[in-house]
Amino acid sequence: MKKLVLLTTLLYSLFTFGQDIDTFAQFNGPYDFLAFGNTLSIGENNGNNPCVLLPQSSADLSLGIGEDVVAAFLYWASVGNGDFDVMLNGTPVSADETFSHIFQSQPYFAARADVTNLIAATGNGTYTFSGMDIPQATLQQYCGSTNFGGWAIYVIHQKPGGLPAQIKIFDGLESVSASSPSLTITVDGILISSQQLSKIAFLAWEGDRPNPVGEDLELRTVLGSYFPDNPPLNPRGNSFNSTNSWTGSDLSYQMDLDYYDLTTVTIIDTGVEYIDILLSTGQDYIMVNNIVTIVHSQLPDATIEIDDLGVLCENNNIDVEYTVFNINSTNVLPANTPIAFYAEVGAMRTLLGQTATVNDIPMNGSESGVIRLDIPIAIPSIFNLVAVVDDDGNGVGIVNETDESNNEFVRPVDLNEELLIVIPGPACMGSPVILDSGLTAPFTFAWYEASDPTTVIGTNPTLVVTADGIYYVIAEDGTCRVRSNSVPITFRPQPVANPAPDMRQCDFGT
Repeated sequence: MKKLVLLTTLLYSLFTFGQDIDTFAQFNGPYDFLAFGNTLSIGENNGNNPCVLLPQSSADLSLGIGEDVVAAFLYWASVGNGDFDVMLNGTPVSADETFSHIFQSQPYFAARADVTNLIAATGNGTYTFSGMDIPQATLQQYCGSTNFGGWAIYVIHQKPGGLPAQIKIFDGLESVSASSPSLTITVDGILISSQQLSKIAFLAWEGDRPNPVGEDLELRTVLGSYFPDNPPLNPRGNSFNSTNSWTGSDLSYQMDLDYYDLTTVTIIDTGVEYIDILLSTGQDYIMVNNIVTIVHSQLPDATIEIDDLGVLCENNNIDVEYTVFNINSTNVLPANTPIAFYAEVGAMRTLLGQTATVNDIPMNGSESGVIRLDIPIAIPSIFNLVAVVDDDGNGVGIVNETDESNNEFVRPVDLNEELLIVIPGPACMGSPVILDSGLTAPFTFAWYEASDPTTVIGTNPTLVVTADGIYYVIAEDGTCRVRSNSVPITFRPQPVANPAPDMRQCDFGT
């Protein structure tokens, strides 16, 4: 599997604690993404501005024709222990995930909320963020150094006519500072098939424009090293400088909402298996809240489910109905993708049978099939049946996928369960009972009453019973023969719902 892996090590100072940047969400399809947001700070943290935050700020969303919203996520952050209930365009929003960070014994926070429905319903226009309540007394504790506040929304949207892409969001809250000057963030599971659409974006807090000291963002792979820049907005050596690449603003105080186009970068190319993203600073304190990547990725994603189990045949054969899906994908799943079925007992797996997909499965498509498995005598009656797609029977896959970790489906099996016919209800005289085998063609059927096991009394999947007896069915399908449980039927008199009262009448004559 070819991976674009962003490897991470983090040097913590004695007084720095945070949450590692890790995978949050992945989207595959003809998609792109953008970000918009704004700061709540009124100026640089240089001691010349009052330590206050604006009660609200606004930013505009502008999507093109056909660029329908797939998902949208709101991030916000500030100082203190946190406010996780805010407003967007007057609509209450509560955090789905919160992040915390402590630097030199002072707490900081960030939060994320899914606002997909709100953004999709509202569409283009101006969005106003408000309701983040940071007490003035709290702000004063950070005055002139690290007081900040702001918000941003990432929007994943359709790209009509666009190439298949893989978008991944990684979030947490990690920092660099003079006491912990380097940070390498690990984001993995990105699969790249070409440079097209390559882009990296990030949201960072507490960046300042003046007097940068060694503020760099560096990318490394086996092909080389690259310092992305975008002068004059984001020149090398001043990557965290209160800018917004999406709008071109350099007045995004204490907040960096930036992205870098990597389509022309030589280290981002087909076959690259990892990238190190190194952040560094010689002085300023910077917190990274998220990183978002997009790469051109034409890959399938095979998953499988066991839909149903047939009856256990007398020779220990069992039919397994299954469906293979290609949902989280950017390309078709090719025909002849192998499928393996195992009996799992404890940590041991025994291969029971193999098959393969028949046709190419399109994106968001599926294909169903049936396989007859032979259960060895050595397998205990109770075990886990494991279906694995893209498995050659030796635990090896042959198809590169967007996700290599979701190929299995597990279903518990109890071989003691026979073909079971359930009595449909009480048997009452005058009303027949219908027994159902639960099977269909190509099985053939022979129904019997236990007192005469040589006479077939029915050959359909169901049997209409009108007399007392003990009934069972034998069903056969080629090599599979199965006998059902025996069902006793006793017809009882119909109960009288409302018994007539005793009546007496006297004739006294006239």
